Amino acid sequence: MRRPALLYQLLIAAAGLIVVGGVAWMLGSAGEARGSSLSRGPDGWLAARRYLQARGVRARLLTEPLAGFEDGGVLVLAFPWQRGAAPEVAESLDRHLRRGGDLVLAYSGQLGNVGEIVVLEALGLPLREARKATLDPLRWSRFAHQEWDLRRSGGAAAPVRIWAPRWTPELPKGAGNLFAGPGGREVISVVPRGRGRIWVLPVDTFANARLGSPGNPGNAALLETLRRRLGDRWTFDEYHHGLTGGRAVASAPLGRALDLVLIHLAVLYLVALWTLSRRFGPAWSEPPAMTGSTGSFLLGLGALHHRLGHHREAAARLLERVRELDPGAELPAGLDPRAAAGPRELMALAREVAGRRKGRPPEATASATDIERETAA
Repeated sequence: MRRPALLYQLLIAAAGLIVVGGVAWMLGSAGEARGSSLSRGPDGWLAARRYLQARGVRARLLTEPLAGFEDGGVLVLAFPWQRGAAPEVAESLDRHLRRGGDLVLAYSGQLGNVGEIVVLEALGLPLREARKATLDPLRWSRFAHQEWDLRRSGGAAAPVRIWAPRWTPELPKGAGNLFAGPGGREVISVVPRGRGRIWVLPVDTFANARLGSPGNPGNAALLETLRRRLGDRWTFDEYHHGLTGGRAVASAPLGRALDLVLIHLAVLYLVALWTLSRRFGPAWSEPPAMTGSTGSFLLGLGALHHRLGHHREAAARLLERVRELDPGAELPAGLDPRAAAGPRELMALAREVAGRRKGRPPEATASATDIERETAA
């Protein structure tokens, strides 16, 4: 195999190994659970939970499905969820609100999380588009990094700073608008439901990056306001962020099985590349194309037959073809014994046959020197 082709296949193999390694690294890393009160990342809620605990709140982590939640107080649902929503989620939330519990519903502002859509639809808070995405690549960066300062409705409180959401819940009649965005759009609101209330706000409101920044005093002030109004019993739903306690997890060996599958695929990929890099059959080169005039071709063909000693066959074939194609040549039978000839006799026989075809009497046999010269040529 040629060297450039082998180098090209080695580059493909290296690229394939990099891709497989990148996929394995991404699948093997835990990643950040946005909205989780256990996450230390910029979008986690660990700072909010620890602040509440420092202020005397009994913060509990829910590690089981919502169907068994009976504690009352404040239930915090922060989206997006890493675990899908069960059909009985809406019934559990309604039961909690009917008992007089409060629900802090932190929506992600994005469209695509199935659990978030199911819960919001069940609570009568369907998502609506708040900002139109742009297709202009020059304006996309500004669109993706846009921030809003939310102003208190009818008050002089410090603004709450958040990333501008793409989608916001559509609030029913009777909802109280607490903080509004550009154009008076409701972003943080409270919705009475049963004997309880639903506090609707963006998940970025209480993110670690917002509460930890001195430039966002309104975010921390809002968290303190909710603590005072909602009491000291808070439960953070971590079950839908992947935290499970009290029972064995059926998918515990998934990581090891996934590693084995990736290793298996990598080995198959290398074997396939090694097989393709091997040469199929012996090496061979294309024969050069014959170019030139008909005369050159015939001279080359005659030289080949002369080297192989086909003079006797040529003489016999000459007499056979002339009698078949030109009956008027009248070749005598006495020429047949001369077909068992060498190179000199073949040339003499050819001259005599040519003379008879033209209607001329047979000429004298050429000299041995002439015949040898023509045969050599």
